[in-house]
Amino acid sequence: MSRFGVFWFILVIASGVMNFIVKQTVQSLDDKLTSVRRETVIEQKKIHELTADWTFLNQPELLTDLNNRYVHLVQMSPKQAMASIDTIPLRPTPPAPPPQNPAPQIAEAAAPAPVSPLVAQAAPTPPAAPVRSPIVPVSATAPARPPMAAPSTPAPSTAQTAPAAHAASLDGLFAQVAGDR
Repeated sequence: MSRFGVFWFILVIASGVMNFIVKQTVQSLDDKLTSVRRETVIEQKKIHELTADWTFLNQPELLTDLNNRYVHLVQMSPKQAMASIDTIPLRPTPPAPPPQNPAPQIAEAAAPAPVSPLVAQAAPTPPAAPVRSPIVPVSATAPARPPMAAPSTPAPSTAQTAPAAHAASLDGLFAQVAGDR
């Protein structure tokens, strides 16, 4: 075969492949169109059924019968028709709930029972609880606050100062994390 014959042979093969590809594409689109038309007919039937149901349920005689049986509504009088939205009375505000009884304060607590001198010598004194600063929310836009210093109360031992220093460092850490956001 000559070069000219090879060219025509490749051209015929390429046009056959392209014809096959176009045919398959058109056939798949036709199948999709058929399925969409089928779904459209099904949806139109559903709409027709719902319209028929709505028409049946919206009959004035049926609505009157259902009203008399269940709800007992009456027609609106002209006095009930408001001229504008401004004439509608506002709902009254609910009364504030009564204050709840707070827990008794430390000063109001009962006096401790007398302790015998022997028991007082044998029992060790519990360590004082560290004073913690109140938790204050830090917004993302507020600058980070410096860590709070430990309260300036005399500490009897190093075991009692460790929790206060630990709490102060945690406050600083939380402030840094909140400031970085």
